[in-house]
Amino acid sequence: MESEKSKEKVCEKIVPFNPGVLIEGLKNSLFGKRVIFRESIGSTNVFLKRLAQEGAVEGTVVVADEQSAGLGRLGRQWFSKKGENLLFSVLLRPDLPANRIFVLTMMFALAGVGTVEDLCGLNAMIKWPNDIYIGQKKVGGILTECSVLGGIVQYVVLGMGLNVNWNPELEQNLLYATSSIFGETKKRIARETFLCNILKKMEMYYEKADEDMKESDGLFQMWNEKSLVIGKKVTIESGKERVEGEVEGVDRDGALILTTTGGQRRKFVCGDVSVKMNL
Repeated sequence: MESEKSKEKVCEKIVPFNPGVLIEGLKNSLFGKRVIFRESIGSTNVFLKRLAQEGAVEGTVVVADEQSAGLGRLGRQWFSKKGENLLFSVLLRPDLPANRIFVLTMMFALAGVGTVEDLCGLNAMIKWPNDIYIGQKKVGGILTECSVLGGIVQYVVLGMGLNVNWNPELEQNLLYATSSIFGETKKRIARETFLCNILKKMEMYYEKADEDMKESDGLFQMWNEKSLVIGKKVTIESGKERVEGEVEGVDRDGALILTTTGGQRRKFVCGDVSVKMNL
């Protein structure tokens, strides 16, 4: 059995991110046009939104080893150990009406869970609206931000934080059940390989969809199959409301469809969902 001392030594090993490996792996890819790497940055999303406003090309990727002001949903902060996880954002310029943006978030999430499965053999799931889970533990999150003019999308920035080589066992006072690829497999993985795989999957999904995203039926089916909450009894907190019920599904605009305990059928476009566990 591995001693605690040797275990800690392995966990402390940090391999610097090599952007050259990523660029080589993304040759001829939409996401290989412009790759920007920063050892430390405030937020990859904030940085890329500024570049988008300045006319950055579609497919631009920003990767960081550390974020000093990483963003999560609802204005929360995203924390990550330096040099251990994936922190990145990508820029898209789809010809889409604003109410179809969720399809891009869906693609991004599916690319993330698909890569976890392909490279690690783990059954990753999606917790509405944008979290990546393994079992009952969160391993990643997605933040989608956009600019819309006259009802038409000007650009979309998709950001992802994914726990890869971080060891949650060494942490204390975590706010919720959290894990990582290393935490689940006890094996480290090259972050460049992981990111390259995610971006290639995202490109494949993005290219398959037509301008109106009408060819996304297969993606919606995949999303439902990978949903952590569909068919489950949940509690959702949205605004000042706290509602309990069973999740029926997610519609094409990304709204969660819930049958409440009182028998009402309701839709929620945002909120925090807690899955009720059978005791």
